[in-house]
Amino acid sequence: MLNGTQTWSRTGAIVLIVFACMISAKIMITKVDYVSNADYLTMKVQVHNETEGSTVDVDGNLYMDVSQGVFVNIDLDSKMDGQYMTMIGTSKELCSTDDVGMDPVVPLLNEELEKFGNLTFNCPFQKGYYRIRRFRMSDDHMLVKMVPPGQYIVKMDLQHQQPNATDKNPVFKLSFYFEIS
Repeated sequence: MLNGTQTWSRTGAIVLIVFACMISAKIMITKVDYVSNADYLTMKVQVHNETEGSTVDVDGNLYMDVSQGVFVNIDLDSKMDGQYMTMIGTSKELCSTDDVGMDPVVPLLNEELEKFGNLTFNCPFQKGYYRIRRFRMSDDHMLVKMVPPGQYIVKMDLQHQQPNATDKNPVFKLSFYFEIS
């Protein structure tokens, strides 16, 4: 039986594989839906579909410092028999120190993100401007090669829970629709 950290690591690795693949040269992003909470940030996402594949630009302006209570939900849906079905889902508190050093996904993703801008998944999050330009993974990256052809959606939902609060405030929702061929 897997403990919570092992479950997150395995699920997180799979989600990273899909995230990495959706921006490789073999991947074409067909649609992006996103909404952000104006109390927290403004966000703009732009996809560039070029002959070698899709790249992504993200611009965000965070209006407050956040050092705790940041939760992310990530789902990977695959199209089967004409309908999207959730294959993998995970939830994690990004600022938690409970499993520091145990999650291989965030460091790998941060390493790639740093090549294209100043966005990171490391806490604390300081108010200010964040951006990524032409984000993509190379075709020969081992994670890219592991995802089978098909149609997918990666959905990410970020929420923040203020200290001493019982509810979580939505920060942003983001959905990438893409095809792997």
